[in-house]
Amino acid sequence: MNTGSGRPRPRKGDHILLVDRCLAPEVAYEICKMDGLHGIPLRDHYGDITAQALEDITFLTEAGRRGWGVLTQNPRMWQVPQERACIIENHVRVFSLDDPNASRTLKGIVLGRHLLSIRRRLRRPDPCFWRLRLQGIRKDLA
Repeated sequence: MNTGSGRPRPRKGDHILLVDRCLAPEVAYEICKMDGLHGIPLRDHYGDITAQALEDITFLTEAGRRGWGVLTQNPRMWQVPQERACIIENHVRVFSLDDPNASRTLKGIVLGRHLLSIRRRLRRPDPCFWRLRLQGIRKDLA
């Protein structure tokens, strides 16, 4: 696994969140500063060129196999039958910012508000799909 030059490696006991390409890699780097969490941008894990063309099912399958969570801003992922089946079959825990058009500041506030709940949910191995909103969490799959 390539963590990028100078990027910290996961600490023992950290829950890993694979951060989708639709979010800036800096989101993953900031998650690394949180106790008990480690963020890995898709491009750091697969390489920039591969990550750009990677199908969602590919990284969802790997995340499930490794026991990682996924952070995205693609709430439609749950509506795609193949991706929904992949999430369930591979026991992937997916957390999606519900409004991809929100400002970076609002996205940061929403993510920060729910990080503790995300960390708690990552302790459970069963699949989930959560839509993170400022007002709360919509749990399409708890």
